[in-house]
Amino acid sequence: MSTSGPPFPGQMYLYDNITPPLLDGSYRINVNTDVTIDGTDQNLPGASNYFNVEGPRFTLSPALVAGVFPPNNGHGSFQDNVPHIALARRTLPWERALDPEGLIGTPTSVAGDPPPPTGPPPWLGLLLFEEGEYTILQGQQLQNVVPPAVFQRLGSPQNITCDAVQVGEWLLSAIMPSIEELTVLSHVRQVNVDDKELSAGSSDGWFSVVMSNRVPEANSKYCACLVSLEERSDLVPKDPPPVYQYIFRREARPEIAAVNTGNVAEGTRQIGISPIPIRGPFPFDITVSLVLLYSWKFECIGPGSFRDLMQALDVGMYGTVQNPGHPPVTDTGHIQVSLGDRAGVEEAVMYRGPLVPFQLTRDPLGPYHSADQCRRVTPETGAEDVSYACAFEVGRLLAAADARLAQELMRWRREAYKQSARADTFSAVSKAITLAQPLDVHAPSVPVISASATSSMVKGSGPLADRYGIGFIGNVIGLNPVAVQQAFQLGSAAEATAILGGDGGSLGAPVTAPAGTDRPATTLAAVAADTASLNHLSAARDRLLANASAKVGTP
Repeated sequence: MSTSGPPFPGQMYLYDNITPPLLDGSYRINVNTDVTIDGTDQNLPGASNYFNVEGPRFTLSPALVAGVFPPNNGHGSFQDNVPHIALARRTLPWERALDPEGLIGTPTSVAGDPPPPTGPPPWLGLLLFEEGEYTILQGQQLQNVVPPAVFQRLGSPQNITCDAVQVGEWLLSAIMPSIEELTVLSHVRQVNVDDKELSAGSSDGWFSVVMSNRVPEANSKYCACLVSLEERSDLVPKDPPPVYQYIFRREARPEIAAVNTGNVAEGTRQIGISPIPIRGPFPFDITVSLVLLYSWKFECIGPGSFRDLMQALDVGMYGTVQNPGHPPVTDTGHIQVSLGDRAGVEEAVMYRGPLVPFQLTRDPLGPYHSADQCRRVTPETGAEDVSYACAFEVGRLLAAADARLAQELMRWRREAYKQSARADTFSAVSKAITLAQPLDVHAPSVPVISASATSSMVKGSGPLADRYGIGFIGNVIGLNPVAVQQAFQLGSAAEATAILGGDGGSLGAPVTAPAGTDRPATTLAAVAADTASLNHLSAARDRLLANASAKVGTP
């Protein structure tokens, strides 16, 4: 599918899968360089290096979970919805191979069936369990979760811990998706996040989605488990389970005359049957464990929309009789309600909602910092109007209920406090010292304050020749090109500038070596025998010490 850009708000692009360039695992890279000089091949020795591509395997960070449906701890009518989980990384379900050794086999093709889905099957699966069908185990050793053969194929080190979900083998074999079903149960979505309140600032709009092959039933509690199916060829079936069709057939049979027979057939022996106590688990009680990456719970409460739930509320539980009438509404859309103030005194106030039958004039007195600042007095009745105060409080509570917004607000307040404290410090410094230029809270201030303080200290002795000390630093032996040229007897100042990093273009210029010097010396004995170079180095050291003493003064 080719797209020219991100989808428009309210739209999405669907992809079967997005495979990464490299799957998770260990790799070796070989580098060979072939050089031809004047028609002659000059092959350089090759080099090899090893690297690992690692991603989530036995644990999954909650930051990679973009959302789940049904929501965590949700209660609602979910019997018509397929549970699914959205992951923040688009390639995550295909970053590992489900069956790299091909132990599962190729699905059986039947004539007349649609073509099999293309693309690699994901290594993640979303399984839905009803309450009582599963047991979640935390902090388990990996070798105790998977069979020994699977643990050996995983190639993982010892003492790796993970969470696990334990279910009955008979149940898992009934609901485990086949290899073809796993392929179609995962896909990638590209959405426009500009109209998404929680994802606009931290997402690029790409999500991988893993769906379950089981839908919930009404009046039941469920747990959706995202599990790892890597190397679990012992659990993932090659073909989906058969779909049985029941055909009922009835045939007319001739009537048979009733024959009076005894309660017990002749020649039979009656044997009493008594219950046998279970002294151990039966074979059909075998359980299977899978690596659990993420899970959430919800409750399906059956059919019923929000309107149905609101109409079914039992108002009699409040202990008051419902008023069959409606409160009088003024021309401005206000109704009179009773409000208890902080002292506990009941007072009559006016309130209206955001929808009124006429155009309103925007309130120019904001912004407000508390609900009390929003309270007004209506000129017509003289009663207090709490409409804006209620709206302020509702907005404040909604903002406080949003965890991400609360975190961003606290971060903004901390930064504002730091800048305020910085501004107060600058104000105090400006009053104590005459600054050469105004201070900026967003710019470095130490050089300006230091220069101004130094100017105040030497005030009256003439202007500073080197306000920031840059001239003095430039004249240090190791930083001045001319001094370096003289100390090391280089051919030109450009060579010294290139060595100091001042002119990159001069790095290609030849450097004149002192006479009688054979460079480079290959061994320590050769260095010790090079008397001319050692004498030259000793003379350079003496010149450096002499120049440094002349610059900073001899103690």
